[in-house]
Amino acid sequence: MKRNRAKILFLASSLMFTGLSLTITSCNTTESSTPATNASLTLTLDKTEIYVGETATVSVTSDGKAVTGCTFVVEGDSAKIVSVSEDGQVKGLAAGTATIKARKAGYTAGTCTITVKEVPVVEPDAVLEFENGSFYNPSGEWNSGGTVVESPIETSEGSSGGKSIGYQSKGVTTTIEFTAAKAGTVDLGFVMASTLMDWMNGMTMQEMSIPDTITIKVNNTALDLAGLTLPGSDQMMFYTNWSEFTIQDVAIVEGKNAIVVETIADQGPNMDCIRVYGDLGIEQVTPEVAETTNLGTYTYYVGGYEWGPGVYKVVVDLGTGNTVSASDLKTDLFNVRATGSQGGSRTVQDIYLANEEGEKDTTATSGTRIGFDLEMNITSQNYGGWVMTSYNGASPFSYDMTTSKNTWASDYGYSISLAAGKSLKIGETTYDATSKPMTIKDASEEERVIPCLADWGEAKSYTNPEKNQTLTYKAYETEELKADDGKNPLIIWLHGAGEGGTDIDIALLGNDVTNLGEEKIQSYFKKDGKEGAYVLAVQTPTFWMDNGQGGQGDGAGESIYTETLMETIESYVASNSDIDTEHIYLGGCSNGGFMTMQMAMSYNDYFAAYYPVCEAKPDANITDENIATLKDSAIWFTAAANDTTVNPEQYTNATYKRLMAAGASDVHYSFFENVKGSDSGKEVEYMGHYSWIYTLKDECTLDQKDPNNIAAPSTEKVTYGDKEVSGLWEWISLH
Repeated sequence: MKRNRAKILFLASSLMFTGLSLTITSCNTTESSTPATNASLTLTLDKTEIYVGETATVSVTSDGKAVTGCTFVVEGDSAKIVSVSEDGQVKGLAAGTATIKARKAGYTAGTCTITVKEVPVVEPDAVLEFENGSFYNPSGEWNSGGTVVESPIETSEGSSGGKSIGYQSKGVTTTIEFTAAKAGTVDLGFVMASTLMDWMNGMTMQEMSIPDTITIKVNNTALDLAGLTLPGSDQMMFYTNWSEFTIQDVAIVEGKNAIVVETIADQGPNMDCIRVYGDLGIEQVTPEVAETTNLGTYTYYVGGYEWGPGVYKVVVDLGTGNTVSASDLKTDLFNVRATGSQGGSRTVQDIYLANEEGEKDTTATSGTRIGFDLEMNITSQNYGGWVMTSYNGASPFSYDMTTSKNTWASDYGYSISLAAGKSLKIGETTYDATSKPMTIKDASEEERVIPCLADWGEAKSYTNPEKNQTLTYKAYETEELKADDGKNPLIIWLHGAGEGGTDIDIALLGNDVTNLGEEKIQSYFKKDGKEGAYVLAVQTPTFWMDNGQGGQGDGAGESIYTETLMETIESYVASNSDIDTEHIYLGGCSNGGFMTMQMAMSYNDYFAAYYPVCEAKPDANITDENIATLKDSAIWFTAAANDTTVNPEQYTNATYKRLMAAGASDVHYSFFENVKGSDSGKEVEYMGHYSWIYTLKDECTLDQKDPNNIAAPSTEKVTYGDKEVSGLWEWISLH
């Protein structure tokens, strides 16, 4: 049946009532009269029964004449059932019978009663389930908040059939197909829920405007959605606050019909079902899904970037006989997405035939290996000073909140399939996205390749037998360094808290330490016949700030690793006679910056210069004796003013001031307002704690103008001896 409520005629009634009233609203009518003493007010309703949410109109007369300037009152439980506006509009709030009183000076108050009824529940004649539809996503994936799933279907309590669909982003469409035994019109009730998060107000759900979010077409005819909304929710992250909005008199044809819902905003609603009101013999058609063929294997390539590790290339091996033509390869041919907890859609910058080493083969016309060069789509959002960075599938690292450490995401991988509307001949078979789909989702035996670590040798370790402590390390030590003229300097890097553990590659990639082996920094050390500097990265299994009490400590005490770290460095130097022991430089970030300061105070004569970054040694725990030891050292500090992890005021700023007041002559400080980078191809802002980006990219070039008035950004050039240096690394190379 139609979902139009029946119109019912009711008789108006009037009652007399006197007594004390509560809070009131004024009522104004078009006529007035001078009353006789204690003349009675008569209230008349145009409807004495309404449904919840509906309205009626009350008018007031006395002796047949309209009365103005009266007041309406609803008392006690009646106030929960109806409300009355100044112009006499009565709105039903809840089911029940309410008494409405009107009064005016010189009149005897009058009353009337109205009954409010619950909206009758109308059962639908058919229910079309969204999860039984077919889905298209132009990105080829279903991704929300970094989580990538195989389809948008979710199990959701309270939904029709126990399932619904989510993960709706711009361009996503859901198609519901059904048959009708006869033509006619129906009312369609769409059951959906808002997914708009209000991050600044407790992560509650916001109201969603339907016409600004989705379009709905029935048999290619767009429905009018003007004015329709989905309510929000005061419950945090409650994505199934189901609500129904109804479109009336929708034309349905006999036979096959289709409803297509397309998301036009960046984020669409969750969708449960469509309720059909109208008996046209409607039955939903479940689409047939073609079986997908899995071909070949993939390998992904990791590089070091300012934000950490990034996957810049995937190479697919289709297997013997599965040959493709180079001329058929286009950048929009495939959907490439990273899967797992760190997953996301990846944009293909270049596609080509690859050789056995995974490099582009410019001469081949056909082959079984395909290379995909991928865009680094790193984005960030500043929430009132708190910066959130999104890696959008590019980073294979996962940060473990329970251990405060980075790890390789165990579920990180790739799935590569043909894009919608695309086809490709592979071997003797032509595949497409719908009737004969294919995918590559199996990893090769060597699924991860890290070319930027090729010159960093093997992972090694040093064990202090007395303390039963083992530190892991790797070193940049090329054959060119070993074969050049004379001994070479040594740069030492100490990682931050998130890079601890026993996998030294995490320490190298987590902070883009591999940049220390690249030409931009190595070039400063290529002089007097030498081909650069060795670089040693050392890793603690816990934290450099570990004082033996568990966790990171607060930097107040001694690190339990101070002696073992010194022995590790000495052991490495002793095993490499090509290192110039007069030119050993020590630095690190955060936890590593703490340890840099600790080592500088404990073994000051061993190192030629220091470069602590966002260092985490509290100034309150640095004694005057420590300052006296450090003031004659060569130190270049780096930090950012908006660092909320290690507040510079309690750390670097305070220590720098004390050193300068003590007469330090070779202590410098690059202080930045915030941290921005551009490795993704566009400017991206990072958390203020990430100031190591400036150090490792050789962008620390300026010093403080006035040590007593520390300001960001730094503005002064640094001179060493008679030479104005370009920045931190040239300055280090002169020590």
